[in-house]
Amino acid sequence: MPRERQFDANDVIDRAADVFLVHGYEATSMAMLCEATGLGKQSLYNSFGDKKALYLQAVDCSVARMASVAKQMQTAPSGRAAIQAFFEEVVNLCSNGRPADQSCIVSHGLLESSQDRELRVALQNKWHQSHELLRGQVERGQRDGSIAYAGPSAQAADLLMAVVSGLRVSARVQTDAPQLLATATMALAVLDAPPAQAP
Repeated sequence: MPRERQFDANDVIDRAADVFLVHGYEATSMAMLCEATGLGKQSLYNSFGDKKALYLQAVDCSVARMASVAKQMQTAPSGRAAIQAFFEEVVNLCSNGRPADQSCIVSHGLLESSQDRELRVALQNKWHQSHELLRGQVERGQRDGSIAYAGPSAQAADLLMAVVSGLRVSARVQTDAPQLLATATMALAVLDAPPAQAP
């Protein structure tokens, strides 16, 4: 009886995540996943479940890649510095020339508007986690004085999430890191001034 080939499950999910990041959920085929992971279709099914199950694991894997910057944010000297560090990491990823790093698996998945409720809820939960991370740092900056914006932290986080998505789109057109960082810096300037008063 032939011996089953050994493989690293984390490595397989990591490779699958790159495929989903570049092509999205709908456009990714099992053939593409087999090619990227080096496993046959049956091996993928036996070890990771169907395409949806593998995608959900890939979403977790992709989000976990930002764990280091989340930790860096927690140890930053101020809320404003934490948000700056977050955006610098986004720009570094967008401009490194690696296609998988130019996309966000959560944003990509939400834009696809999957009819599968399980996928949609999982992606929405991940989006809210990122939103909460930024909202928390906005509040921290408001407390420590590093952020002058005195409006609702959730509203500021909404804007920051939109800026992240916009940077990733811009990176598809030009990957000049200084220019992307300049764009991020302009957007983050909203944190340095109180909200405009309505006339």
